Amino acid sequence: MPQIQVTFKDCPTLELDIAETAVGYSYANLIKSNYEQEFPIFRDRPKYTVEYMLELAREAKLKLGWSWEFDHYDVGVTALLHKDLEELLANGFDRVPAELDHLLHELHYCLHLIQFGQKQKRDAWLQIEWFNDAGFELPGTDLFQHTLKFGDLRLQNPYVGHGPLQIFLEKDYTNISQTCKFHDFVRPGINIVIANFDKPVDVDAIISAFKDHAPEFVEEHTEEKIISYIGYPVIGRVANLDALVAVANAPVLNLESITFNG
Repeated sequence: MPQIQVTFKDCPTLELDIAETAVGYSYANLIKSNYEQEFPIFRDRPKYTVEYMLELAREAKLKLGWSWEFDHYDVGVTALLHKDLEELLANGFDRVPAELDHLLHELHYCLHLIQFGQKQKRDAWLQIEWFNDAGFELPGTDLFQHTLKFGDLRLQNPYVGHGPLQIFLEKDYTNISQTCKFHDFVRPGINIVIANFDKPVDVDAIISAFKDHAPEFVEEHTEEKIISYIGYPVIGRVANLDALVAVANAPVLNLESITFNG
């Protein structure tokens, strides 16, 4: 079984068991090869507040001409702003000047963290990632499940767009053909779930919403395909959950190292 060890400064090391499958081994090798080339980015969630978004919005106004300064950022506002990112990044980060990479990633990450009024706490997942378009095609949808548990390792969303479940949860039905991106590619990133996502998923309601708002999209891709991509692709699990509890509750997190076995 491939294993990855993640260490944050002054915290116990997390032992990550990766699925003992062809995809699991390919994923572990992808993480290792990227780590050997470049130290990844880790963002500590408490930093990403409305106040920080306003700082980013002012920078986006200067560099991109985007009007992102709002008094509030509810899900309706953030879904609308997300369209700017979707349009700019439709063909990947390779088409965008490198000097904008950091700003765009920060805007994207902060946008999602504040859209439901999150507090300054870690309450969903820890994400370690690389800013590149490396990866491989995800064969099939066997990894997808409707719930996530504390300690699950899910694959990082490879696109700026969203999968069917997120579109439904956010009620983001404007231009679904642009926004809906099926999770069919594996990017280099480690996403460690630190909350339970166990709300029942109403597949019929999701399909009904897609039919109402984007019948051409449903006709093009079929109900079966949309259903197969509903949920979260899980690639492994944290073996030592006590260590994850300590990490999730640490006052500050700074990524120190990643090591590999198997």
